[in-house]
Amino acid sequence: MMAIPSILLIDPFKNLINAYQIILREEGYSVESAFNLEEANSYLREKKYSIIIIEYLYPYEVTEEFIRRVKQTAPETYIIMIANAIIDSETYERLFETGLDEFILKPYSPDKILVHIKKGLKQRELILHLNELKRLNLVDPISEALNRLIFNKNYFQTSLQKELKRSKRHHHPFSILLINVMVDKIEQDQLKGFHKEFLDLIRKNTREEDVVSKNNGEIGLLLPETNRAGCQALQQRLEGLIKQYPPFRSERFEKVIKSLSFQSLTFPEQSDMLESLRF
Repeated sequence: MMAIPSILLIDPFKNLINAYQIILREEGYSVESAFNLEEANSYLREKKYSIIIIEYLYPYEVTEEFIRRVKQTAPETYIIMIANAIIDSETYERLFETGLDEFILKPYSPDKILVHIKKGLKQRELILHLNELKRLNLVDPISEALNRLIFNKNYFQTSLQKELKRSKRHHHPFSILLINVMVDKIEQDQLKGFHKEFLDLIRKNTREEDVVSKNNGEIGLLLPETNRAGCQALQQRLEGLIKQYPPFRSERFEKVIKSLSFQSLTFPEQSDMLESLRF
């Protein structure tokens, strides 16, 4: 049974707190409230929350320190700040550096806050899942920087074996798309920058069920329920995106882009080529 998402409201105005509680409890959330940071800290000593919705309370530096401490102890907690007035760009940047996830300016509709809560819960689940995969040594370190799931060679190989068994049993196709960078010709800072941009681009243009992995200079995509035509279409789309993507037009990545090579395999018709697969 899934745990009910918990929300902590921090606001000095009782009427606003009451309105929040009615709306959020109707949506099935567990809701607790605090009128100041001292009260909020007493709650946080007892439990962690899925979402914290907080007013930008004075003194502001104390609120910022509160956010920083929450993120240090529970980085998966999604923090939404509500404010009455527009803040300057320096303060805005500082708030997000402390760990703030979302900033909403009053007035706003109940639907808007619900959308941000759902977004926060999705991000929270991703962080928890990522932490578990890191514990099991199944993700590449770049996942943390991207806040997206990029798996390592171990996970790719395990998933490949599962797909092979599934393909043989149910006669369903799947494909592999390998993208190689000639590592020995590329400087490390260029390679890191490229991988970060390119993997983010790939994740934005592939399905959730597709396994995206990285192994040194090589990127591997495992594509369930994808025939040869579907794999070729994805390769063509990625090649087109590379040409159009502004960061890849700079001189910094020119050598990396020229070194790229693609290889695709589709199963079961190309099962005899499995031994030649290197990833």
